[in-house]
Amino acid sequence: MKLTPDHESLRNTIRDFAEKQIRPIAAEIDRKNHIPRELLNQIAKLGLTAITYKEEYGGLGADLLSMVIALEELARVSAACSTVFVASHLVSEPLNEWGTEEQKKRYLVPMVAGEKIGAHAMTEPGAGSDVAGIKTTAKLHGTHWEISGRKTFITNGEIADLYLVFARTSPAPNREKRHKGLSAFLVERGTEGFHAASKIETIGLRGSQPSELVLDHVKVPKDNLLGNEGDGFYVGVKTYDRGRIDVAAQGVGICQAAYEAAISYAQTRTSFETPLIEFQQVQYKLAEMAMGLHTARLLTYWAASLKDQGKDFVKASSIAKVTSTEAAEKLSLLAMMIHGGYGVATEYPVERFLRDS
Repeated sequence: MKLTPDHESLRNTIRDFAEKQIRPIAAEIDRKNHIPRELLNQIAKLGLTAITYKEEYGGLGADLLSMVIALEELARVSAACSTVFVASHLVSEPLNEWGTEEQKKRYLVPMVAGEKIGAHAMTEPGAGSDVAGIKTTAKLHGTHWEISGRKTFITNGEIADLYLVFARTSPAPNREKRHKGLSAFLVERGTEGFHAASKIETIGLRGSQPSELVLDHVKVPKDNLLGNEGDGFYVGVKTYDRGRIDVAAQGVGICQAAYEAAISYAQTRTSFETPLIEFQQVQYKLAEMAMGLHTARLLTYWAASLKDQGKDFVKASSIAKVTSTEAAEKLSLLAMMIHGGYGVATEYPVERFLRDS
């Protein structure tokens, strides 16, 4: 694992933008539960959607570690903004891995350019972590597939231009092989019979709220099958292996934000005519936060570096995701404790860090 001047230059670019363009409206995004599309377009213009993709598709040809750093810096200021791009990567990544050249030219190129946002539609009312339990079906009728079913908790559901929809194309042979017979399809926004039914209100990551999706006999061209028929489970879980590193990066960003907020408050707030930071109990908390932050960051960078080196990264990505997201919650709580009563006041950002974690 090695950080280069290019990595630090990217970090500075994203951080500068986030501080100037996102921080002033981060609380408003949370309060209104809405991210302006123009802001997302501006973030895309920084190259966030192009970092890891080949130049022939309009990408920058950089490594995954670069993407991790960029997402970390976004999440440091607004985890909701970073979530939009993490979710969109769950479409562009499998497109890059399993898409045909025609699919890449039609769909991946505009996604890399930041012109289209993606939504990964796997979860259903009765199937979340149990990917093999999805009930949405797809039937082949000559030159097109007809898809019917419901999806839920789909991030970017209301704003996406392209959806990666998973459906069952053949019955499972038996209980032990329930993962067989699933396929993945590319569905464009505005396709007849396809719409976002309702937004699901949640307490965290407001602005990137998930939605329910309805597919009522939706017809998509035969060529919109991603990968081979029956490979849907494989496409999904392989995408999640990579996606966990993105989520880990978000956790690191929240950790950094909580740590900075705690230090700043402890330095400026006084008690008994003494800055809080001079009290040993507060110092203990800050030390614990520093340990959690650096552990999460190192594990996340390690997982990304393994992927960049072409090594087995699956276990590392899982470890990084669990460690970083749990650290984000813990550090946010510690920051709230240091803030005392102000920790639960919405005029301070630390309560949002906890909700977003």
